[in-house]
Amino acid sequence: MFNPKPFKVENYSEQIEFIKAHPFATLISTIDGVPYASQIPITINEFDDFLILSGHLAKANPQLKTLDGNANVLILFTGPHAYISSSWYKDEEVSTWNYQSAQIRGESELMSENELMIELEQLTNRYELGRENARTFNTLSENVLKQANGVTGFKIRVNEIQVKYKMSQNRSEEDYQNIVHHLEREGETESAEAMNRIRNGK
Repeated sequence: MFNPKPFKVENYSEQIEFIKAHPFATLISTIDGVPYASQIPITINEFDDFLILSGHLAKANPQLKTLDGNANVLILFTGPHAYISSSWYKDEEVSTWNYQSAQIRGESELMSENELMIELEQLTNRYELGRENARTFNTLSENVLKQANGVTGFKIRVNEIQVKYKMSQNRSEEDYQNIVHHLEREGETESAEAMNRIRNGK
């Protein structure tokens, strides 16, 4: 990732908070020089001195072949993003795009069936707990759970995390506030809120 210092997020806790807030990611890997990509939800597991990302793919997905003992897998996480018109600047300048993103590299391996069931339970309960009539993992019938036979789990031990917030930090205060104002007017509230958090150091 090209990540100039004004946009680079180096605080580990903030990096983890970002990927947890945007868990639907793009998994990229290669085999024999051919790239494969899948967009899937990712589970984040923190340990004392390392990080494990996990997920699952349909057994029919050819990308699974690239994840069995692959030392260099890439996962992309994307946050709020929006077009920034140069008309919002005080002085003439080019238009651009604001965005927040993360790139994570690591080593992948396939899961055992027991590990897969634990991963599916974590994933299901994360999004079901607290809902009305929640379909938590322990409420699923044997017939539904049999569908797990159609997927294979994987886990990735993280070696590198790069997080980038390109959100007009290099603009003047006047330009910055004007960009936030126009984003709010155009309904790009997520990007406007992210810019406000960054400027307020949150």
